[in-house]
Amino acid sequence: MRAVRHAVVLTLAAIRSVPARLGTSLVTVISITTVMGVLVAMLALSEGLEKFVQSGVTADGAVVLSRGAQSALQSALPKTILASIADKPGIKRDADGKPEVTGTVFMFINAVNVQNQRGTVSLFSVTPEWVKINPELHIIEGRYFKAGLHELIVSDLIRQRFRHFGVGDAVRVRGTPWRIVGAYHSSATALEDSVIGDADTVLSAFPQARFNAVDVTLESPGAFATFKQAVTSDPTLKADVKTQQESNEEIIKSRRQLLDFISYFLGGLMGLGAACGALASLYAAVDARRVEIATLRAIGFGALPVVVSVLAEGLLLAIPAALIGVGIDWYLFNKHIVVASGITFPMAVTPHLVAVAVCWSLGIALLGGILPSIRAARLPVAIAMRAA
Repeated sequence: MRAVRHAVVLTLAAIRSVPARLGTSLVTVISITTVMGVLVAMLALSEGLEKFVQSGVTADGAVVLSRGAQSALQSALPKTILASIADKPGIKRDADGKPEVTGTVFMFINAVNVQNQRGTVSLFSVTPEWVKINPELHIIEGRYFKAGLHELIVSDLIRQRFRHFGVGDAVRVRGTPWRIVGAYHSSATALEDSVIGDADTVLSAFPQARFNAVDVTLESPGAFATFKQAVTSDPTLKADVKTQQESNEEIIKSRRQLLDFISYFLGGLMGLGAACGALASLYAAVDARRVEIATLRAIGFGALPVVVSVLAEGLLLAIPAALIGVGIDWYLFNKHIVVASGITFPMAVTPHLVAVAVCWSLGIALLGGILPSIRAARLPVAIAMRAA
C-alpha cells in the first residue's frame, strides 16, 4: 500500500513538472499523434469497406452460390436456378404466395469520373421480385427500369462522381447502349455503388452471362440450416449456401487483409520512430528531475514507485496524443468517398478505431518509457545530489 501511495505522489509530481519541460513533452505527443494519424487513416479504409459491404445485411437472408465459389464475383449459376430453388423449404413467401427469391448478375461498366480518370461502375442486375423485397431503395428522379428494355437506374452517388451517368444519358455495356431512366437513393450503403438493371434483359442481351448469386429471404434465421441442407443435397444444383454476412465478408476479405497489413506495417515502422521520440523525451524528463528523484529516494521512496511514475507520465501523454490523431482523421477523412478496386465507399473513423489508436499509443509510450524508468530507478542518490 505504501508503494502505491509513493507511486501516486511521484506521478503527480511528474505531471506538475510537465510545463517546465514542455518542449520535450511535445516531442512525445507530436510523434505519437503523427503515427496515430497515419494508422487510423489507413484503417478507416478497411473499416469503411467493411461497413459498406455489410450494410443492409439481414439475419434471415441467405445467398446461393455455385459450388466452390468463394464469393458472388466468382460464382456462375445456370439461368434455370430460380425455378429449381423456389420450392425448397424454409423460404419466405410474399402476400401473393410467391417465394422471395431473386437472382443477381454482376458486371462492370467502363466509365470516366469527374476528374477525367478512367474507372469502373458496378452493374447490379436483378429479377423483378427484388424490387418488392428491397423497400430501402427510393427513386429520386425519373422512374424504375422496365423489364425487357435496355434501361438502368443509377445511384445518386455514382451520377455525382462519374460523367455521362445522369438521367437520360446512354451508357455502353459491353458495346451495347443502355439508357439511364432514373436515379435512386438507398439506405443500404452497398447499393449506392451501382447502377441497377433487369437481370432477365441482361441475360438475354449477353448469352454468355449467368446468374452470379441467388438471394433468398428465409422464414426465420433458424430456417437457414434446413434450406442449406435442401440446396446442397440436391445433385442437380451443384450449389452452396451462405448467410448474407458470410457472402459479403468473402467479397472484401482479400482487400481488407491487404489494407490491414499495409496499415499495421506502416504503423509499426512509424511506431518505432515514435517510441524513440518518447524514449528521448522521457530520458530528458529523468535528467531534469534528477534532484527531485534523488531527494525523494533519500527520504525513503523506493525504486518501483520511481519506475511507475516515469511510465505513467509517458502513458498520460500518449492518451491525448492518440485522441488528437483520431480527431484530425475524423475531421479530414470520416465519410470521405474513395474508390478502391472498382468499389466506391466512404471511409469510416469508428469508436473501434479510437480504441485501437489508444492501445497503440499506450504500447508506444510503454516501449519508449521502459529504459528511462529503469535509469531513474537505478540513479545513485549521492550522484544525483552532487549534480544539484
